[in-house]
Amino acid sequence: MLVEGPPAWRWTDGTPDFPIEACNASSGKSAEGWDLDHVVLLVPNLEDAVAAMDAIDERPRLRMHVNERPAAFFRVGPVLEVIESPVRRASLYGLVLTAEEPLETIALRWRSMGRDVTDPKPAIQPGRRIFTVRATETGFAVMSPDRAG
Repeated sequence: MLVEGPPAWRWTDGTPDFPIEACNASSGKSAEGWDLDHVVLLVPNLEDAVAAMDAIDERPRLRMHVNERPAAFFRVGPVLEVIESPVRRASLYGLVLTAEEPLETIALRWRSMGRDVTDPKPAIQPGRRIFTVRATETGFAVMSPDRAG
């Protein structure tokens, strides 16, 4: 569930050893047609992050480079995308939502409301598309649902 407030997360089984605040359980309503696809975590050293996840029995499902930086992907509820980056300590960078509505429709509507969004483009995942919302405090993007499987 997404809630307003400072960057924080909540784990149900074991919390990895990263310097990130935990949030309290919160109530809210689901937004029809929207879902959380993945959360992006920036870390100074990917191997240390993989070891922290291994300590709670989570192994990467995929390792690759994202924008020329080493990354690992974990399935922990939503996907956790961990990217090595020149940061001093691990930090939650952003999130990606999925939308059932066509991305071009959402982008057009959001632009009419004054939001700065990129044009939808192919995502790293085959068959999926994504657009970025700019001028936000955290990284934020919207992508098409994963129709595989």
